[in-house]
Amino acid sequence: MIKDRLISTRLHAGISEGGFSLIELMIAVAVIVTGLVSIAAMSAWVSRANSTSNTISVLATSAQGQADKLGLAVWDQVTEDSAITVGGDVSFNTSDTNHRTTITDTPAGTLNVSWKVVAGPSATGDMRTITINAVQVNAPARLANGVTVSMIICQN
Repeated sequence: MIKDRLISTRLHAGISEGGFSLIELMIAVAVIVTGLVSIAAMSAWVSRANSTSNTISVLATSAQGQADKLGLAVWDQVTEDSAITVGGDVSFNTSDTNHRTTITDTPAGTLNVSWKVVAGPSATGDMRTITINAVQVNAPARLANGVTVSMIICQN
């Protein structure tokens, strides 16, 4: 009888016996679901950013590799490698065959590399500026411009 009176007093006083209410449980589930959805969205964003970073790295390495090849080209008073003659264009489609190349089997797929050679910066004719552009074939819009590297070479 004393026990029944104690339980009755607790219930009338607004003291519950323990556990979670349905509202508390629904709020907790909503918070957890929101967190999980946010983590999934962030994971997708990180994955895309990582893929873009890897592609840019391959493009930059390819452009730098072409710069290294052009830096080794012969250019002296008698001989001039056709790859470093003044001309070409950074757009692969409008560049002549002496100023472009295609690289296959890269981690980013097939790449088009083109370069433009201009006389200067000095007026003496013994220096040239080469601008090299590497672009992924069928690149997504965010990578459509590719990577550009510039260098200056001197006559031997």
